[in-house]
Amino acid sequence: MITLRGLIAVVAVPFTLSIGAASAEAQRFGGQLSWGSDSDVGVGGRAEFNMSNVLSTKEPFSRAFIIAQFDYYFIDCPSGADCSYWELNPTLAIPIRATSLRPYVGAGLNIAHASVDIPTLGGGSDTDTGINLLAGLKFNVGTADAFSEARISLGGGEQFALSFGFLFGGKSP
Repeated sequence: MITLRGLIAVVAVPFTLSIGAASAEAQRFGGQLSWGSDSDVGVGGRAEFNMSNVLSTKEPFSRAFIIAQFDYYFIDCPSGADCSYWELNPTLAIPIRATSLRPYVGAGLNIAHASVDIPTLGGGSDTDTGINLLAGLKFNVGTADAFSEARISLGGGEQFALSFGFLFGGKSP
């Protein structure tokens, strides 16, 4: 069961990311569906920021980009309880090579938050931080880019996740 906080997160976070991404040069934004080994299915927003002017002119950093991704997962919850689980993953990614299929790898921060509220018993929440490692693949689909990605969180959410989605706007790193 989705909560009001969860619904707000599902709508507000991708909207906020898209506004920020649309206002700057060479940024991309979109949505994604995710599956987590410990959390089931999730939906989220994603923004990508080209970092080639910030980091280095030497390969492979000259093509680096930041991925800012948020997923709200629809977790199983006892009847009558109010449960939520989300993850935030800012990641530095580096394309492996430039072809029509564009693989990339990355590492970054994983922030995972879980909360539960059970009427008459009370509730609690916990936020953990760890690292994430990922590998993905982008490919062109008309005016958008599709992507698929595998991510493992060490610490924080401590799960394996698969994400699929589309990116719009700007030039793809």
